[in-house]
Amino acid sequence: MSVLVVAPPVIADGHVVLSGTIKNLGLERLIRFVGSLQHTGELALTDGQRSGGLGFEAGRVVGTWYGTERGLPALEAIVLALADADFSLTVGLPGERNVDLDEDQFVDHFQQMTARRENVLAAIPSPAVVPRIVDGPHSGQRLVVDVSTLRMLVAVDGHRCVEELADGRGLARTMHGLAVLAEAGLLTVSSPPSATSAPVAEPKGQVGILTTLRETSAATRFLLFGVFVNQLGAFMQAFLVLYLVRAGLGDGPAGLALGAYGLGAVLGTLFGGEFADRLGRRPTIIGSMACAAVLTVAVSFLATPHTYVALLVVVAGAGAMAQSCRTAAAALLSDLTPPGRRVMLFSMYRIALNSGGVLGPLFAAWLISTSWNLLFWTDGVTSLAYALVAVLWFPRERSVVDPAQAVAGGPTQSAGYTAVLRDGRFLLYLLAMLANVVIYTQYFAVLPLKIDAGAYPAMAYNWVLALSAGLVITCELLITRKVQSWPATRAASVGIALLGIGLALFGAPGGLLLLLSATVIGVIGQMISGPTMLAHPGKVAPPAARGRYIGAGNAMFGLGGALGAPIGVLMWTHVGDGIWTICFIVAALATAAAAIALRPANPKKRTHSTQEPQA
Repeated sequence: MSVLVVAPPVIADGHVVLSGTIKNLGLERLIRFVGSLQHTGELALTDGQRSGGLGFEAGRVVGTWYGTERGLPALEAIVLALADADFSLTVGLPGERNVDLDEDQFVDHFQQMTARRENVLAAIPSPAVVPRIVDGPHSGQRLVVDVSTLRMLVAVDGHRCVEELADGRGLARTMHGLAVLAEAGLLTVSSPPSATSAPVAEPKGQVGILTTLRETSAATRFLLFGVFVNQLGAFMQAFLVLYLVRAGLGDGPAGLALGAYGLGAVLGTLFGGEFADRLGRRPTIIGSMACAAVLTVAVSFLATPHTYVALLVVVAGAGAMAQSCRTAAAALLSDLTPPGRRVMLFSMYRIALNSGGVLGPLFAAWLISTSWNLLFWTDGVTSLAYALVAVLWFPRERSVVDPAQAVAGGPTQSAGYTAVLRDGRFLLYLLAMLANVVIYTQYFAVLPLKIDAGAYPAMAYNWVLALSAGLVITCELLITRKVQSWPATRAASVGIALLGIGLALFGAPGGLLLLLSATVIGVIGQMISGPTMLAHPGKVAPPAARGRYIGAGNAMFGLGGALGAPIGVLMWTHVGDGIWTICFIVAALATAAAAIALRPANPKKRTHSTQEPQA
């Protein structure tokens, strides 16, 4: 329960003073409460070393201060340094006036600053830490800095704390700039020499699953919940062909409609990245899910021969909207997640998708027993539910590129997918992703054909699918807990190599035990490499193109799934079990490509101090 622990009110200079400590309430809710009183007064905050405050009048924020700072920079400094401070509420004292924000304006600014706060504190956890220059940058991009940031970098001497460096520059501006430099590998931080507590640094290593969830923002948790709910009701791709055949359209038209959905899905990942960067993550999710809801329900009205052309357009649009949302959601997750937590959070993202995908067909079977049309109506409802989650709990959109982020390299103005096409190492990553998905698809395209042609039990393929799903749902987060501290090159290379070995074993002589053992090896490989490969675009993308980088990665995933099945079946008919050797060779090439694409820019100069793990 959210509570306020307060001392008895006192009268000072004719004004009522209420003081206490925030417990489980949060600074934003405390300020909303004070604003709702419709009184004039000030809320002073202090942690014993630093102090700041806000002034109120008739429900409006009319002043903010932090040390000598005033206005919105002071508000952001409060968010960064005093979110858990003690408070003192004085009713009747006007306070200093330097801003004028109503509740909506204040909440907008506050949520923007809170969303940025997590990334900053992951690298610069306190104004008291001392930044130190490390031996060379470890980012894969050139570092573009303005004169102010260059002066800040030069001022880092390994002795002065962040608060001392912020004198004359502003605390928020300084912490943002230092955080970007730390993420690029130029800086590490430690506690000041006089500190009696243990050094405070960015979380690293094997961080627990529950710890990660506790440390994430509410928006992140709602994002994962929304992904699960939406995937639980995503019936279009799985049941479209059966639905249209039952509606009397025939196998050929039904298959073509599924192809239209797949084409729309691939294009949707690219458009989703574009919209996420130009319009923002939250508007893209809300708009795409609202459109997907309407288009999905429309399918139930267009499943006739006379409206077949309109049906193809609607189905393609539904596929595009669904994947646009997924790209924007991944970009938002990357924005909200501290660098050292991205691998674990993207593993949770995969679990949300997979859990919804596993439970969805069971839900669908129950709906079909009542009416096939309920599939598409329910799909539309879950899409609207996801849009509602975004409206209520996702942070209001800010500029995709913050001034502090601009120093990380890259233009602040977007230029379509040009930035992606010019990034040679990222293109190599895309090839590795495409190859990885193409060979992984053979679990669903060729393996059932092999089992059907061999001397296996009738239920063998069902056992393979159940084993795969069970391993992913029960073990992926546990494996990710270990893997998140690995360098990205190791996680990707080991995972793809194990996938190749597992596929190669399908071609070896043996019975059911070998079949299941090969499945375990391949699935473990995917659990090792999957979260790291999925998180990589958000990690290396310039801030102005993060949505596009993620969209390009998702497009390769969709394209690999679309191409993998026909290529695999064609090769099976010509070379039989030789396809498993070919898969092993492709996996070896993908392993080499991933090792090059994901390695640090200067591996010989890597340091293992307090920097973020490369996974």
